[in-house]
Amino acid sequence: MARIGIDFGTANTVIAVYNEQVQQAETLEVTDISMKMSHRVDANSPEQIVHIIPSIIHYGKDQTLIGNQVLFQGLVEHQDTFRWMKQLIARRNNRFKKTSQGLKLAVDAGREFLTLLIKYISNKVSLTDDEFTFTAPTESFETFQDWLRSVAEFAGIKRLRIIDEPTAAVLGYRTAATRDELFLQYDHGCGTLNVAVVRLDLSTPSEKKAIHLGQAGRDGIGGMNIDCWIADDFCRRHRIEPELRKKIEALILFQAESTKISLSDPACKEVDMMIQIEEDGKHNICKTTYTRSCEHCERGLVGGTGVSDRACLGCLLIANGFQKNVRETIERALENAAIKSGVRRQDIAQALVTGGTSLMPCVNNILGDFFGERVQYQNPYDAVVRGACRGIVIPVLQHDYAIESWNREKQQYEFVPLFKMGDYYPTKPEEVVQLWARGSYDGMERIGLKIFEVSQMKRMKLSESILDEEGHLLEESRVVTNYVYVCLNSKNPTFITANPPVNIKRDQKRFLCTFRVDEQRRLLVTVYDKLTDKSLMQDHPVVRL
Repeated sequence: MARIGIDFGTANTVIAVYNEQVQQAETLEVTDISMKMSHRVDANSPEQIVHIIPSIIHYGKDQTLIGNQVLFQGLVEHQDTFRWMKQLIARRNNRFKKTSQGLKLAVDAGREFLTLLIKYISNKVSLTDDEFTFTAPTESFETFQDWLRSVAEFAGIKRLRIIDEPTAAVLGYRTAATRDELFLQYDHGCGTLNVAVVRLDLSTPSEKKAIHLGQAGRDGIGGMNIDCWIADDFCRRHRIEPELRKKIEALILFQAESTKISLSDPACKEVDMMIQIEEDGKHNICKTTYTRSCEHCERGLVGGTGVSDRACLGCLLIANGFQKNVRETIERALENAAIKSGVRRQDIAQALVTGGTSLMPCVNNILGDFFGERVQYQNPYDAVVRGACRGIVIPVLQHDYAIESWNREKQQYEFVPLFKMGDYYPTKPEEVVQLWARGSYDGMERIGLKIFEVSQMKRMKLSESILDEEGHLLEESRVVTNYVYVCLNSKNPTFITANPPVNIKRDQKRFLCTFRVDEQRRLLVTVYDKLTDKSLMQDHPVVRL
């Protein structure tokens, strides 16, 4: 069983597979879909390469394209192309976008993007056997988690976990952390800035988690906002009228994003942003050279000039309150941690940085002012997905589980709940489930325990049953339900031996079954025969949930 991490981002999606041989996660290259992203922390450091999939989907008349397919065919600015899905889903944006394949919501585009992506990697991973961990932002964890579960089930993934992004980032940075270390996790992506103060707890080898001590977030200063600021600045310098801008808006934003990415490289001092405009039958090339920073912004001032051919990204960020809001967000996270847990700034062991926007010229300087040499820029693009392969926040069950039982009063089979989706495991002593196992006819010598995974995402009728007239386990069932019940142990059934055989009238409360889930997600049963005063099973493994 392999461990797969998927970090669905606003601008880019990254997939990683945990390599057991080298004990580390590696980003997955997907032919035609992914692209190589190179980055470096400072001008003298070597470039780091990570495989990313642009979070973008194009609805053509005859085909649907995703990721680098869209970029390769030059369809990024096409009206049938959908971007920024994650941000729109998190904000519950219900506005439709008209495409060649009909009206699409962000939730539709996001689901179809991930479903196609998972289909493309299905020859490299197992959707039924491998364990997939999706990352989710803390600010919309519950709603986004529900959406991710529905997407995973729709795509055919059988084993799913959810991890919050700050925890994943910490685990992705630290391969051998000591207990009770404190970190500040700075996640500045395309959509939002999130800062969390966490304590890494590795108290048990099977459970890795980060305990949140304080956090703060900020909208309006993500990478997509910077793209808009550059686009606004460019249009203002070249006096591009609103009506014309509306026609070429996608192209302008695409060029603005490219300019931002180029200037995120410390080795790049300046870059030309050029757009060809056609107006009144004439072609005109608009060009502005954007510098990474200048003497004004490096002193915290807004310099710049009104001319069309030169501009400074650092000054543009100051003018839009970028640095101010970054500092305030960090301060609020530290204040919240101090109020909640008494954490002080000097208690932070390291500041761990993730997200492409964290490579903006001024961010490292701001973090350096707060934490000095404790700032770590190991792998900002893929730390989150690497961590997703390593651990989970708190182990929880991903489905409801039930056992089928014969109801003598109703004279029919029915499902009896065992554990619910979201229940923690391993099961605490006070959380065990106790049920009486009953035979369905006099003289029965074996009572089968058949465990079902319950899915409420699909609506269809299915029937299931435990035994035939001779007491053998059946694949089919006599329970009619609107949910989907999948038998987990039909190939490896567990039987209770009834000696003496079952007497329906006498044995209504004879076999007491106690169920619990252990650290390995195994369903264990202990069976006590009250009639003979014997323990028939003790923590017998029935099935892995």
